[in-house]
Amino acid sequence: MTVFSEWLKCNRIIDLVKDTNNYHPYPKANEREKWDNIPEKVAKACIQEAEKYIGFQWPSLFATDFMAFMRRGDRRAYENNHFPRRRALAALVLGECVEGKGRFIDDIINGIWCICEESFWGVSAHNGIRVTEPLPDVENRYIDLFAAETGGLLAWTKYLLADELDKVTHLITRRIDIELEERIKNPFINREDFWWMGVIRKNVNNWTPWIIANVMSVFLLNEYDQIRRAKALEKMMGCLDCFLDVYHDDGGCDEGTSYWNVAGGALFDCLDQLYLASDGKIDFFSNELVRQIGRYIYRCHIADKYFINFADGGAKVDIAKDMIYRYGKKIQDPNMIALAIGVPSDSGIATQPLRRALPAVFNYAELASQKMEPPYVRDVWMDGIQVMAAREKEGSTKGLYLAAKGGHNAESHNHNDVGSCIIFVDGLPGIIDVGVETYTKKTFSAQRYEIWTMQSQYHNVPTINGKMQQPGREYCASNVLYSMAEESVTFSLDIQNAYPEDAGVKCYNRTYRLYRGKNVDEKFNEDIQNINEKAYIEIADTYSFEGESNTLSLNFMVWKKPEVIKDGIAGDGLIKVKIDENTSFYMEFDKNNTKVDIEHCDTGDERLRQAWGDEGIYRIIITKTVPKEGSFSVRIYKK
Repeated sequence: MTVFSEWLKCNRIIDLVKDTNNYHPYPKANEREKWDNIPEKVAKACIQEAEKYIGFQWPSLFATDFMAFMRRGDRRAYENNHFPRRRALAALVLGECVEGKGRFIDDIINGIWCICEESFWGVSAHNGIRVTEPLPDVENRYIDLFAAETGGLLAWTKYLLADELDKVTHLITRRIDIELEERIKNPFINREDFWWMGVIRKNVNNWTPWIIANVMSVFLLNEYDQIRRAKALEKMMGCLDCFLDVYHDDGGCDEGTSYWNVAGGALFDCLDQLYLASDGKIDFFSNELVRQIGRYIYRCHIADKYFINFADGGAKVDIAKDMIYRYGKKIQDPNMIALAIGVPSDSGIATQPLRRALPAVFNYAELASQKMEPPYVRDVWMDGIQVMAAREKEGSTKGLYLAAKGGHNAESHNHNDVGSCIIFVDGLPGIIDVGVETYTKKTFSAQRYEIWTMQSQYHNVPTINGKMQQPGREYCASNVLYSMAEESVTFSLDIQNAYPEDAGVKCYNRTYRLYRGKNVDEKFNEDIQNINEKAYIEIADTYSFEGESNTLSLNFMVWKKPEVIKDGIAGDGLIKVKIDENTSFYMEFDKNNTKVDIEHCDTGDERLRQAWGDEGIYRIIITKTVPKEGSFSVRIYKK
């Protein structure tokens, strides 16, 4: 993809972007008119958040905590003190801008000073020389995600509060300039070997726009050599071309919805900054791929704060409402705007990153004054990443919802889950994608698939002759077909290639079908007495094996404890899962001689607990001995 490179052949950045002294994206702290007129609710929230950090005892960052990652795989030892420093500084800066009384300045100075004294602005898991050394090399500056974010934070801090800081001493803003030059600007200009730049590695991911969005803030706000600034922006555009190059035309993000915020969402941050810096002369929002990347987020919305969470995604996402709203306005997409307005959020005004907090403060009244329901699109098919979704009826969470995927097992933030699915009932989780535990050293290492949440047996796919799916690009879906009609949606694929040779499988075709019911426009089928006329989801597997006798175990992850009503040993099997007092679903399987086991899975990990609570989740294992060829199906419905 050469969207930006082609544009640069006909345009000169230096002719279109305002110089640094004239770049004024948002009011500075001493420009009081707009700050004094933000909604009282917003002002109060920002000031109260800042007041938490008056007299803040800035946590120490110990070398031994940094080394804990290499010594025992513990990244939290360092991060638990690293991130609170950034949260505190951002909150203090925003609080000072809102209040404008100088009450937070000394604590802001302390925060700037502490951060500038750090040996490395990134985190231990991202240490550029971690293969050989447990500590960062201050003579070999590495820009990771959080070094870039820190640079962006300090650049915005200086932009907003330079006059107030200089009244105390000009050495504070001077120190920011020195550190940004050494840690961000100089390495970015002179290095080509950072993998996220797309020069030495083509399969880039969220790191590219996430880092570029912050580096762009640094150069736009803090680089006064206009020729150097323009060259840096040109280089950033080249990096973004590499990012777009990994996307298919459908805009699907194989990293999942949680990472869309810092993938597609960060791409928006980059393009929005270019738009602001050029008074709209640099405008890529009419580009169809940019538009499709934005649309991905509402296409993956299920209900409430639940989103499709294949890959390393949490089931619940607290979306960046203002960013999505602005993205939707820029691409003129009413569904994206409706998502931003309609989806609940607990976070209020997020103070980080400041490039998003500032427009969120000034746009709050506009966003809060509107009432809309999320779009709840009925049918989704993203053929590039082979993800589909369907619900009973457009515009509602009531009834059955199905999402399923094909793809391959070398996706970014990959789980071994070719052919897996997610099923919701009346907007509540039924059959789930578990998500991911708190990251450790093992998460992004050769031992990744020792982690249970990454393994296919803890996704909604079969274990075949005792063999799970394997990681790698060659372990993929084939013969992928999708068809959609008014009354039903069908998604089929052969998942045989996702398994190793010793699984002995020649063909394993899985077909998902959501049947919307006879009267799809009447009360969601509630008046229909015949179960065959009501909505259901069918998972139908047809298989062919090398051997005459084979063991097939169908795995289903569910949120609530299942009740085995009939186990299938003497006839058809039936499992009931009661989600809450008013919502249950049934799983009916139509073959004899099956064995059903229920396994409780612990959710004590912090990230899993946030999604599923602390009572645990469950795995249903339906096991059957099958001949060389045959079929098996499960029907899922509600009463």
